[in-house]
Amino acid sequence: MPDDLLGRRILVVGASSGIGAALVRASRARGASVAAAARRADRLAQLADEVGATAVPLDVRDEGSVRSGVATSVDALGGLDAVVYAAAVSPLVGIGDATADDWRAVMETNVVGCGLVAAMAAPHLVPAGGRMVVLSSKAVRQPFSDLGVYATSKFALDGLIRCLPIDLPGLLVSRVVVGNTHGTDFATSWDPERAGTAFEQWIEQGVLGSGRTMDPGDVADAVLTVLASPVHIDDLAVLEHPFPADLSAEGGR
Repeated sequence: MPDDLLGRRILVVGASSGIGAALVRASRARGASVAAAARRADRLAQLADEVGATAVPLDVRDEGSVRSGVATSVDALGGLDAVVYAAAVSPLVGIGDATADDWRAVMETNVVGCGLVAAMAAPHLVPAGGRMVVLSSKAVRQPFSDLGVYATSKFALDGLIRCLPIDLPGLLVSRVVVGNTHGTDFATSWDPERAGTAFEQWIEQGVLGSGRTMDPGDVADAVLTVLASPVHIDDLAVLEHPFPADLSAEGGR
């Protein structure tokens, strides 16, 4: 593994599982100093001990927690060269059934939290010539039934990504669209029966494509390519292979 991030100071928000945890591991393996931030302190502490990162308790829905979490990260790392926003929630609920609390929880986590992190990290990132990477979703290209609340939040997040460099001059922001990925906590809160029905619908609708999914580590490597690049990568899509595994193995016929 190259040491192309040697000495870089990276804050990963949403680091306790899935892609966020994979980003912490991959960043450390490539020489970066990392602050791993998330709400679940027990998982965070275990990960930080495992790879030698700094654990930073941070709840993106709490402005004071975001402020103190960013400040703690800056103090621990001696500054910031990059921030990756990987925090997200995804209730399995149709728009017709969603409550106001459902909407608030999703928007506060997936959009508002990102805005708060960006605003508080920008004064440290801009002088260092740093950049911010925000994880968007395949759902903005092809919404899934019963994930309309989640998809709407990601549409809003894409709008936020475009506004950040305007309102925070000098901040480099990259959007990374992420496709279907296994090994995350994306669906852990879903009702199993409803999830089974939803998966059948998604297969019929074609939104699951070949049915193949990506490993969080592969997504993390793509994100770190953006951070390590000598040029600014404005927009990147990281998607599962479009062909069934048996065809891909034979050369993609």
